[in-house]
Amino acid sequence: MTETDSQDTKGIVFNFLIELGCCKRCALRFVGDSNTNYDNPTDDVKKLTRKDLGQNSNDENVFKKSKPNPCIICLDLLQDTTLQTMILNPELEKVLEYDSDTFVNYVSLPKAVLIREHSMEICVKEKFPQFFKDRNVIALNRAWSLSIQNKLAQRLEKKYDKNSYLQIQFNTSYVLDKEESLVMLLLEDKSRKHSIQHDPLSCKNVTSSLQTINSELFKQKVSIPPATPTKALDVEQVFYKHDHVFIAGRYCKYARNMFQTPWSGDDIQVEISSVQEKIFDHIENSFSCSAMVFSSSGREDFDVRTLGRGRPFFIKICDPKRTKVSFEKFRQIEQAVKHTKVVEVRDLQFIDRRYLSNIKEGEQFKKKTYRALCIVDKPENLTAYIDKINNISAVTLQQKTPLRVYHRRSSDIRERQIYSLKAKVINGKKNLLELDMITQAGTYIKEFVHGDLGRTTPSLCEIVGGYIDIIALDVLDIHLDFPPSINHKVKNHQTVNY
Repeated sequence: MTETDSQDTKGIVFNFLIELGCCKRCALRFVGDSNTNYDNPTDDVKKLTRKDLGQNSNDENVFKKSKPNPCIICLDLLQDTTLQTMILNPELEKVLEYDSDTFVNYVSLPKAVLIREHSMEICVKEKFPQFFKDRNVIALNRAWSLSIQNKLAQRLEKKYDKNSYLQIQFNTSYVLDKEESLVMLLLEDKSRKHSIQHDPLSCKNVTSSLQTINSELFKQKVSIPPATPTKALDVEQVFYKHDHVFIAGRYCKYARNMFQTPWSGDDIQVEISSVQEKIFDHIENSFSCSAMVFSSSGREDFDVRTLGRGRPFFIKICDPKRTKVSFEKFRQIEQAVKHTKVVEVRDLQFIDRRYLSNIKEGEQFKKKTYRALCIVDKPENLTAYIDKINNISAVTLQQKTPLRVYHRRSSDIRERQIYSLKAKVINGKKNLLELDMITQAGTYIKEFVHGDLGRTTPSLCEIVGGYIDIIALDVLDIHLDFPPSINHKVKNHQTVNY
């Protein structure tokens, strides 16, 4: 087929679709190409109708009038009036509250539209087999997006970007949707009926069925071309949200009466808030978000401090309206948290979700450094105990689930490593020693020291041949390089556009 013949055929197919009752944009989907202007299709329509009517046709005859009924495929989704209704939706005013420079738009389609689309594809491929041999019809939702995205961009003063984190979805409905889609129950392959979960007439299942349905069976049950509708679809709602963004950092906890996350138990009185709450108090206003979710590399006990570089953590920021947070703003948040005097945050920054797995992968294989203040049963044996401890290079433990957490942890025996031990006296204290340890993550340190009634072996008590218990415990380091350290001398503005 020559280029001229192809253009002539385009005009014939286009006007055939118009005569059947398609709207101009739906007709263009079947004959257009990547250069088709769906936003303002007037010129494309004129070219196609002139090809069919002849070069001497008058402008008033150029546009063949479609029937007064709604489009037989899209049910008027692509009509200017429907697009205008979407653009003028007052809910879009709230989208202006988001500081994102970009957006991406979606539309939900009634199931009847999917069935009508399939019917028309069968119709035109049978009538014009050569023309549609190597031609793909532009998807309805794609044509809709191309038709509305410039108008939305103007309305929202933002740019369309298919990769934008700010998502806008228009939901549509059709009063006869259930009636027209019930035919899919008659068409469904019996072998697939038992495999379909939940609603067999869901959009997902209807789409899946149409991809594999036998065309001859479909033609027996469904009108080819689609029957003329008496009702158009309706624009029901518009939903909008910004996808999650993530920030990460490391926190130090200086209080010995603070949980990492809010405590909901009734048996313990917590007089100050949790680490999570102290951090959230100073982050929420910066992002104006709907919710935040805290995750960290392990957790310390209520009475354990976290010092040194701190514990790695990240926060999922849900539906944030503000995402342009600068390097300086993160530093201000760090200072505000520091003023609480019980929690400190460092290296606060945006983090790509691809790197979040780093905080969890190898959880049981990373190392931690602890410092424990221990009391011994016999002060006269203190020096001997320290010598025995310092003569040990490494220890392999077998730890049963500790009694103190037995009610919320599965009963199990875990093998854990103590990589190094170093004990020393504390000046002026005859019954105390300071113990530094590097251990495998997940090691129960308190139980390693006192033995937990024999549930951890060997224990420090077994090693020294006497009784030792922990008075206080600190986490000095978590050997995990997450997130990257912030260089405070280099003020690289960390404003990220989402």
